[in-house]
Amino acid sequence: MLGTRINQLIKAYINEGLERIEEPAIMVKQYIRDVKEQVEQAEQEVKKEVVRKKTLEHDLTLARELFQKREEQARIALKADDEELARKILFNKKEVWKQMNQFEEMLAQHEESIREKTSKLEQLQTKYSQLQEKQMELIVRVQAVKESEKMKSNEKGTETEESKNWSDLNLIEPEWEKESEIEIEMNKLREQL
Repeated sequence: MLGTRINQLIKAYINEGLERIEEPAIMVKQYIRDVKEQVEQAEQEVKKEVVRKKTLEHDLTLARELFQKREEQARIALKADDEELARKILFNKKEVWKQMNQFEEMLAQHEESIREKTSKLEQLQTKYSQLQEKQMELIVRVQAVKESEKMKSNEKGTETEESKNWSDLNLIEPEWEKESEIEIEMNKLREQL
């Protein structure tokens, strides 16, 4: 019980320290790098799948040609009354048929894989562009905060100069009031004369 509480307390302090250390701009940059790597990996995977698909399409085309060739060879063997050769050719034709079916199944699987990987790639690219936009927003915010702080420091400098000017006016004002009071008193004295 006590050990669990101490463990939680230690974790809390570690996490709090990490959160203070983490700067959003740095974290966004790292996340962008990670997503960019994922995009590059996904692009490579799609390219590999496309190459495999083309290879399978080529192999399937060759198998179809071989299938037709074996059929023609079997006809020629039967015309020549060579049933044994015709049987061997038809047996080989059956094997080619199995290969064609396998190639077609593999081709369908690769086409599905390409669709899935292309979809994943598009999602990653969208995520990457969104992160770049967020990075730009963050940069703009940071610049706005810096400008705001600069303006505040400038205002403080201006305020101190203005407050100095006002305090000088306050010093002048009592003297001015004294002069007007003196004028009033002089006028009173004149009236008495």
